[in-house]
Amino acid sequence: MEKAIALLAISFTACFIIIKLLKPLAYWAELVDKPGGRKDHKGVIPLIGGLAIYAAVSISTFFFIDQPLFIRLFLLAGGLIVFMGMVDDRYELSARFRLVGQLLVCGIFVYGLDIRITNFGNLFGMGDITVGWLGYPLTVLSLMGVMNAFNMMDGMDGLVGSLCLVVFAGLAYLFCQSSNVVPEFLCLTFVGAISAFLIFNIWGSPGGNRLRKIFMGDAGSMFLGLCIGVLVVYGAQNPIRSFEPITALWFVLLPMTDMFTIMYRRVKRGRSPMAPDRTHIHHILLRAGYSRSDALCILVLAQSGCVVLGIVLAGDALLSIAFALILVALYQYFLKRSWRFIRWKKRCSSVC
Repeated sequence: MEKAIALLAISFTACFIIIKLLKPLAYWAELVDKPGGRKDHKGVIPLIGGLAIYAAVSISTFFFIDQPLFIRLFLLAGGLIVFMGMVDDRYELSARFRLVGQLLVCGIFVYGLDIRITNFGNLFGMGDITVGWLGYPLTVLSLMGVMNAFNMMDGMDGLVGSLCLVVFAGLAYLFCQSSNVVPEFLCLTFVGAISAFLIFNIWGSPGGNRLRKIFMGDAGSMFLGLCIGVLVVYGAQNPIRSFEPITALWFVLLPMTDMFTIMYRRVKRGRSPMAPDRTHIHHILLRAGYSRSDALCILVLAQSGCVVLGIVLAGDALLSIAFALILVALYQYFLKRSWRFIRWKKRCSSVC
């Protein structure tokens, strides 16, 4: 317990200090986000959150966590995705180049560490459903999917950081319950570092002297998404199974459902599935009249509910998958008829 608290404090402090040190460098290197187009924020905002979180996690794990091959390759591949994200933040890489880079980084985990999906668990009471050699490409695609799902949700202050904070806290709990110490402590370093980042991201201001706002950028959202994807696969598969595979699904259910729903709607309209727009769930809540803080609270509560449900329903795989499918169907129904919700919410607000 004492080491866990120390890890939280050290990663938090390290991230806070690193953010302070990186701010002037961000302006010098023009690693900043400028308003315009779809971006409605005020002022020029440093895109250093992802680098700060990665640096804080690396420092904390180096000094306070054992360094098996898993940790070393985890940080190496994470560093590569952070570097690619920073280049993307600075120069706006093409979607094709980004996908190739993501594919190579995911391959480090799948083929370098043999972290892969081997089965879907005992979903129907007849034993584990194994996937054989298909586990390799399936895991690569899954990691890329989770990475891009969190990246695509990064459209509002505090959203991706808060969602990831909930996920890492839930994973730390599950790893602790199974006495899987190394990934548990790794998750705690993320909790501490993300907490420090959120202070600047949510409460900072573009022109603040002491607390200037920062964004995590693509470097941060892709890094956090990749790490979550790796840890849920690592924790859900044999021989080191800390939780059931269906439980892992609940931890990424909200961003993955939002991503696939939006991509399907884009393709249906004849657009590229990777084309940016303002049709994500947080955009709908904002258009309905919710404040940014209210929309953030709603989505964090939704993510927390998914994590809690995943943990509570872990003992009944069939019931867990049934609940997950119901929620996905309801999500699809809601987004398809979101204009009705927006009109109803505005009408209620005008009456009140």
